[in-house]
Amino acid sequence: MKTQRTKDLERLLAKRFNDRNDFFVFECTYGWYGKEIVDCIMYNCQREVHCFEIKQSVQDFHSKNKLSFFGNKNYFVMPYELYEKVNYELYNDYPEIGVLVPIKTPEVGDKDYTYDVYDQLLCIKQARKQELKADKEVILSSMLRSMQRDRIRGTLYE
Repeated sequence: MKTQRTKDLERLLAKRFNDRNDFFVFECTYGWYGKEIVDCIMYNCQREVHCFEIKQSVQDFHSKNKLSFFGNKNYFVMPYELYEKVNYELYNDYPEIGVLVPIKTPEVGDKDYTYDVYDQLLCIKQARKQELKADKEVILSSMLRSMQRDRIRGTLYE
C-alpha cells in the first residue's frame, strides 16, 4: 500500500513529463518474469530511458530493495529533508544519479511569497548520461506491458 507521500511524489513526477514527448509508467516490472521493479520509467523522443526511484525516508533509502538504475539517466525522487540527511552518500556512493525534490512555488503577485502546497519537482543534483545497462527492447516491452496493466485497471495517471 502506497503512502500519501509516495502518491504525492508520483503526482509531481507525472506532472514533470511532457505529454507529447515523454512516455512513462509507474511500477514497471523489468523483463517477462522479472523481479526487478522500477518505481517510474520514462522513454522520450530523444530515445533516452530515464529511471526514477522514489524514497521517502532514511530507512527506505537504506532498504535492501534493489535500486533499478539501468537508464541513460537515473534519479532519486525524495523530500528535501531526506536529501539533507543522505546527501553525503548521494554524492559519494551514487555520483551519476540525479536527485529531484518537491518544492513550493510562490503565488504570483504575493509580495510575502506564501507557499501553499508542493507543486513541482526541482532537480538539485543532475544525473550524468550513461549507456543503458539493460536491453532497450526488453525495457520498452516491459513498459508496454505495465502500461497495458494500468489501462486495464484504470489506474493511468492524468
